[in-house]
Amino acid sequence: MRTLILDTGALIGLSQRNNRIWSLLDQAQRRGADVLVPAGTLVESLRGSTRDTLINQLLNRPRTQVTIHDEERARSAGKLLKHARTSSAVDALVVAEALRYDGSTIATSDPDDITDLAQGSRYVTVVKV
Repeated sequence: MRTLILDTGALIGLSQRNNRIWSLLDQAQRRGADVLVPAGTLVESLRGSTRDTLINQLLNRPRTQVTIHDEERARSAGKLLKHARTSSAVDALVVAEALRYDGSTIATSDPDDITDLAQGSRYVTVVKV
């Protein structure tokens, strides 16, 4: 795993102390992998309460960064939605982010939609948390 990308379900799992997401984050840290959090997933997971504590701590760790949704990613996400069975713009933006890297892993609570959006890309691994 070179890059770990967290979707909304992974962030919520982190705040709920889900063992699978903790394990993935531990592996990423041990391997020196970047952890990316697409900005849209923060909108869906942060509420400005104490429930956000673990997410906020993750965002302050080295090698963790929030990625932006620029025009390039938006256009890529739109193309992914064209052929997908989902209409989730945030999920499509997560996959668009993953497709920018060789060897990325997406941590998600909804592997079916993410896999559908990734359309069998050999560069993206989808892991259920």
